[in-house]
Amino acid sequence: MNLSMVKCFFLFFCLSCTLNAQKNIQSFVFNVETNLPISNVSVKVKNSNRGVYTNKKGFFSIKGLTSNTVLIFDKIGFNKIELPINEIQDVVYITSDIGTLDEVVVSSFSSSQLKQIAPDNIRLTQNDIRKLPFILGEKDVIKLIQYTPGVQQASEGQTGLLVRGGNGSMNLTLLDNIYIHNTAHLGGLFSAVNSDFVYSLDFSKSGFDAAYGGRLSSVTDLQTLKKTDSTYFNGSIGLLAAKLTGNIKLNKNNNLLVSGRRTYLEAFKPFTGDNNSILGGKKNYFLYDALAKYTSKITSKSEVSIEAYFTRDNFIDRTKGRNRRLEWGNFLLGANFNHRYSEVVSSTTTVSNSNYEFLFSDDEFPFEYSATSNFNVFSINHNFLWNTPNYLFKLGVAYNLNNTLPKKVEAKVDQVALGISNQEDFNFTDVSLFGDIELKLTKKIEAKTGLRLTTFITEENSLVDKEFLYSLEPRVSIKYNFKENQAFKFSYQRLSQFIHQASIDALSLPADFFVVSTKEIKPQISNQLSLGYVFEQGNFQLNSALYFKNVANYTEFLNGAVNNLFSENIYEDIVVGEFNSYGLEIGMSKKLKRLTAQVSLTLSNTVAKFDEINRGGYFRTTFDRPVNVNSILHYQLTDRVELGALFLFTSGQNYTRPSDIRIIAERPIINFEAKNGSRYPSYHRLDLSCTYSFKPKGKWNSKLNLTVYNVYNRANPFQITFQTEGNANDSVIEVNENTETLFPILPTLNWIFSF
Repeated sequence: MNLSMVKCFFLFFCLSCTLNAQKNIQSFVFNVETNLPISNVSVKVKNSNRGVYTNKKGFFSIKGLTSNTVLIFDKIGFNKIELPINEIQDVVYITSDIGTLDEVVVSSFSSSQLKQIAPDNIRLTQNDIRKLPFILGEKDVIKLIQYTPGVQQASEGQTGLLVRGGNGSMNLTLLDNIYIHNTAHLGGLFSAVNSDFVYSLDFSKSGFDAAYGGRLSSVTDLQTLKKTDSTYFNGSIGLLAAKLTGNIKLNKNNNLLVSGRRTYLEAFKPFTGDNNSILGGKKNYFLYDALAKYTSKITSKSEVSIEAYFTRDNFIDRTKGRNRRLEWGNFLLGANFNHRYSEVVSSTTTVSNSNYEFLFSDDEFPFEYSATSNFNVFSINHNFLWNTPNYLFKLGVAYNLNNTLPKKVEAKVDQVALGISNQEDFNFTDVSLFGDIELKLTKKIEAKTGLRLTTFITEENSLVDKEFLYSLEPRVSIKYNFKENQAFKFSYQRLSQFIHQASIDALSLPADFFVVSTKEIKPQISNQLSLGYVFEQGNFQLNSALYFKNVANYTEFLNGAVNNLFSENIYEDIVVGEFNSYGLEIGMSKKLKRLTAQVSLTLSNTVAKFDEINRGGYFRTTFDRPVNVNSILHYQLTDRVELGALFLFTSGQNYTRPSDIRIIAERPIINFEAKNGSRYPSYHRLDLSCTYSFKPKGKWNSKLNLTVYNVYNRANPFQITFQTEGNANDSVIEVNENTETLFPILPTLNWIFSF
């Protein structure tokens, strides 16, 4: 073989290796919010001049790429993304650029904590929701919050988020700027918000914007889907629930968003038998919710939207002669008007009414009783926003007309009605002025500060006098960019809450009373310090925080919530104290090719002190959760098959166990052990899911999901109830404890579709 032949052979060999290493890529580009294809998206090979544009169907194809090629997807009005070709699947999703939207926001959030000034502020979009594991066939946006450090669900079967030691009443939730009183279905297993119509979520547990007030622990700001360029629908049909959401383009300037969901858990009753599960025996439970939103573009700079939202839960238990009923729901009605005066100045006006009702009845003790409660808020909110390259400034005013009926109780003893007076409505008004400014002080230091002034006026009734109260709430957050990929953060906030929650924790029911502040029962005041550290390198993120929170004028029931059912003055059994909460929060996430892992750890301690309880000593609150661990795994097995796993562990809640009932003057008086002297068993469970994506067929996209909830069949408590031995003629009635569980191991199959 001569030299020329060797050269030719070597050249041919190198060319063959190069050709063998080359890859051809073809895929579609879709809008993650609308699940529709996007045309004219630039798909460029990084560090080269090669590139193509997507066609009307969002399709593109590029040939002759090496295995380490990175593609850049870019279009005006959308966020630019970069993807290695080994991560590109059948569909590439991109998100709208939030900065281009015609909406008023104080801060531009993202999942990167490095970009946030305040510690632990999180912005999530539908793209984040898509990465969630399935829980009973649902991808739940509120559940996504629970997987972040410092946040837990109260307990399986109970309502509310617990944020840094606070109770459920200390969280503010808004849907398109409209207040939602209760965000939980089935006590938190499903949230009351259907994620299919959610466009974005902003969550804060420190460094609140001054535009938010009236709550102490957290703010969750949910925005529904925006106007669409073309009509589309998405939904699912499963073994437990069915739902459908439609974003309908009526014409160029008008849009209609509709959504509905209902469970049919009763279908599983034949398979559960007569057990302590919520699905067993003579028990029945169902929920449903519905949304309708109409949006109209009045001018090129003005837009108005009108919406209504309705949720309902119903639980009936007639086992062993019991006749228990729980029912609760929200009804929201509101309108938003957005106007842009210039590229810098814009405003938003919101008028809304939010109503929440709760009913429960029982005859578990030797007395039949029923109690109803409601909470109604009529609101007007107006704010201006100046958004310039050098600073961001927001100024506004909020007016709320509130009405609450803490409880209306009807009770019988041996079929003889008990007369319970002074069960009245409370009417109160609050007016707030607020302002926020966000700016860069130096090359490495950024700051955000705000101030909120609130006046609170109660109307006189037989239980309270006319009161005039006020609060001044400063807040400040500072970020020091230590290095390009590291930052230290500090925040301080002082917050006020003019309503007080008292829970029926002795019965473990999702029932809460709300009373208003007076000169004796002063507004709750929270002072919180938070110190955070953020590190981000490549596909690894670390977010940690130390916090301390003190809440003054915190309220509890003195003699037990059940006794208070029959009290003629709800204020007589309320005592005022304080609680302290402190803890360490760590969150980590890492992406390794097809595997994404997320872990969060919270170590905390929450104790309360009242002069009248436990001899004035500190005791652990109902909402104390010393240890909480969440972990999520997502693995893209193939282009069409994805696997998910979710593991949760949290300490059980504390509760006060009744020891016996004594009959005094024909009224039941329940004796209790030391306050919160008992604790539920620790809660933990593992969920696994597998999702198969079918090939898109025209405008149809669909997936099939199999989820196994509670894989190792952990008997987590739903509620602890108490059975009695004796009758109303006995002087002492014994109380026995009974633990009821919610769901055993439960497989679900869901067909998820969009068109």
